[in-house]
Amino acid sequence: MNRFILVFICCCSLWMWLRGNTHPPTDVLFASCEQMPVRQQHISQLKPGVARPPLRTSWVGWNLCGVAAGGVLAAFAGKSKTISSQTCLHRRGKPSATACFAAGSDVGVVLLSAGVGKRMGASIPKQYIKLMGLEIALHSLDTFLDCDVAEIVIVCAEDWQYIFKDHLEKKGSLEVDVKFTTGGKERQDSVNNGLAKIEAPIVAIHDAARPLVTKDEIEKVVTDAREHGAALLAVRTKATIKQAVSESEAFVEGTPKRKLLWEAHTPQVIRSELLRKGFEKAEKEGLDVTDDVSLIEQLGEKVKLTEGEYTNIKVTTPEDIAVAETILKERGFVAPAE
Repeated sequence: MNRFILVFICCCSLWMWLRGNTHPPTDVLFASCEQMPVRQQHISQLKPGVARPPLRTSWVGWNLCGVAAGGVLAAFAGKSKTISSQTCLHRRGKPSATACFAAGSDVGVVLLSAGVGKRMGASIPKQYIKLMGLEIALHSLDTFLDCDVAEIVIVCAEDWQYIFKDHLEKKGSLEVDVKFTTGGKERQDSVNNGLAKIEAPIVAIHDAARPLVTKDEIEKVVTDAREHGAALLAVRTKATIKQAVSESEAFVEGTPKRKLLWEAHTPQVIRSELLRKGFEKAEKEGLDVTDDVSLIEQLGEKVKLTEGEYTNIKVTTPEDIAVAETILKERGFVAPAE
């Protein structure tokens, strides 16, 4: 009995000492999450050849000392404990499974921002129109930065790279490797260009013109892709869909069952090697597809439908901008200071 009282007093004293004397920096967060390795190093931001700075080891040491002390006290109490490897390190924010799920080196992002957006009728591509003071594409970028992915490949014209680079410089040091590549003739060509720069075993492809995707949605679809090999965000179709006789004949051929129909969104998340096999097949057989998981379907592999939110709209017309602004205001988004 005396042993347990002593252990309790020691634990309380240690906790109070840490609370009163130690304050980790605000840009470092220790949180428990599943299947995530501790990040070993900062990843360089933009400039090739720049040395990657080491992790702030003093605070790692602080964390490990705390864990070790807890293990010693537990052992003293006669209870064996295994220290879990499910401890991960993060840059910012409060403890959140959402902010933690993609840490480490297993998720890379291809952010597609090379489209022209003719339907918007603007003088610049739609993804660079400002939405509540911030370019549409930057809303998408920030969401993935908050997910602590390992790498982001931005697919865009060279003339527009400065928008992303200026934004990233304002954010300061980031634990993510940001790369750039140019787009191709068709969407699948742009994806293939981005995939060529991905090193992570899992890749999430996202349209930059979908600025309202949430971290919760990304977490769900990545989890499904890890389990099934390929997954995409999608929503159940609300309206009845009619199939036409042909592209030139506007007559009803049939009415698919609405309960079986889903509207595809992004991100679409796929094991990188599986997607590369899909591109190899498309090149050999001359396949043209309008989304990424179609390549996986052509391989005969299953693709998981991850139910997302109807708010994850693609901003295509001026009306969409008004809708997106309303949603952002409801979420409490504050326009950045000029």
